[in-house]
Amino acid sequence: MDSLIFQAMAADLNRTLANSRVERVIQPAAETLVLRLWTGRQKLQLLLCADASAAFYCSSETHATPASPPRFCQLLRARLRRLLAIRAEATDRVARLLFAGPDNERYDLVLEGIAGQGNLILVDADGRIVDLLRRDDGLRKLLPGEIYQLPETRYRWLFAADAVSASLAVVNSYTDLLSSDLAPMSPPLAQALFATHLAGDNPLVLLETLRTALDTARFAPRLVTWGTRSGQLPCALGDACFDKVETFGSLSKMLEASAATPQETPGAFAARLRTLVAKQRKKLAKRVVDIEAERLRHVNPENLRIRGELIHANLYRMKRGMSEITVDDYYQSPPVPLVIPLDSKLTPQANAEHCFKLYRKANRAGEHIDRRLAETAAEQDWLEQVDLALDEVASGEDLYQVQLELETAGLLKAAPGKLGKRAPIHPEDQLNQATTPGGCALYWGKNSRTNDYISRRQTAADDLWFHAKDMPGCHLVLKRPQGGEVAEEDILFAAAYAAGYSKGRGAGKVEVIVAHGRAVKKPKGARPGLVTVEAFRTVMVAPRRLEP
Repeated sequence: MDSLIFQAMAADLNRTLANSRVERVIQPAAETLVLRLWTGRQKLQLLLCADASAAFYCSSETHATPASPPRFCQLLRARLRRLLAIRAEATDRVARLLFAGPDNERYDLVLEGIAGQGNLILVDADGRIVDLLRRDDGLRKLLPGEIYQLPETRYRWLFAADAVSASLAVVNSYTDLLSSDLAPMSPPLAQALFATHLAGDNPLVLLETLRTALDTARFAPRLVTWGTRSGQLPCALGDACFDKVETFGSLSKMLEASAATPQETPGAFAARLRTLVAKQRKKLAKRVVDIEAERLRHVNPENLRIRGELIHANLYRMKRGMSEITVDDYYQSPPVPLVIPLDSKLTPQANAEHCFKLYRKANRAGEHIDRRLAETAAEQDWLEQVDLALDEVASGEDLYQVQLELETAGLLKAAPGKLGKRAPIHPEDQLNQATTPGGCALYWGKNSRTNDYISRRQTAADDLWFHAKDMPGCHLVLKRPQGGEVAEEDILFAAAYAAGYSKGRGAGKVEVIVAHGRAVKKPKGARPGLVTVEAFRTVMVAPRRLEP
């Protein structure tokens, strides 16, 4: 976002969003914040990009909400209640968003775009920095608690008397004007002013049009092209100076259209999703190694309890200042001498309590480690299922469902329209199906969402449920005939399809779980497609798939 559009956007958003209530703050990406606002008439989303673009505009996209909000996002949720106004500094890409807090205290959220680097800074009523999105941006090294100061500027105000006329008198091209010290300036504005000057017309007329638009916050944005260059203007400024002019209904719509990523082919998008899943699986594998290393640091917590008991039993022999004590370890048979190191600064009783404290901490750490390992294993199982779903993609709709699943999990930034906007499709319409030789209906899923539907909605208590053992695969249900038994031939037929739509589809034989529907449970809070099976038997079958 160039400095001219930056100024225009601040004026436009101030007119639209002043005195809006902050309903939610989310951080869908590392350098992106979204403020969901209620203006009193409509709900709008203010997007703030603290990257090199330092852009801000009203966004119509759906933005994913991470399960755990990052630090700066949590801070803004706690401090910001109402957006009072938006102001931009005259000559730099610096915007102040003025807010009221929970008790009407004043906060400024400053968006900086300086020297190709963006940042967001929360400043209190005394002008002190509360916190920053990036605490060390490599430029000014601002810190919480310091007084916020605007960056130094070398620019002159574009609308100062005769500033443009003086500059035009000494330049030979629009690029010379662009590199002058006038601000706000942009390539298309420089082109319009210089072309008007060369034509013998008065460029100050264009400036008056621009100044009126900025003062009234009434804009007619356009994307202009001249030669091999293109740029954005907030209003009509010498349209005849450009080869092509494309108009937009608002500045936000123009910026959102410019920020939109080009459509990917389904094949390229699927490859990107595979890379994303592989990267996350590698990250989880490293997490398991780190958790196991942490377990080793807390090995044998019982030794800490025993040391505490032995110190207690020998308090009569101890005095403050001792660095160690040798005791008989009566937990061994026969007892053996044991040297226990002590903290010479603590009393004997405090040394014992310190051992007990470390023992309790080690026990809690063990429970925490077990929980983290279980959660990580569940996420690894889910990613393996997503990977299988990518293998089974047969259409753009199948790929879209995987995209939605990754977006919901917060692993992929939501980007509506990447594969085309689609109406919601009921899981039942996506199921694979077949019929056994005995006439029993079979249904199985293509992805985690449809697998979840099979296990939770399609499988009755007496139906038979199938899944490849110890590997990612589809959830398959055989609908039991009312009051009837299922022939073993039908069970093996169904198991063959469960094997064919699993990671073992290329093997000669695959072991498949067969369970009654009543034994299949979904743990509370588990990801889609993850279940537990309380009782089952297994069969060995050759994989089978539907005819193409």
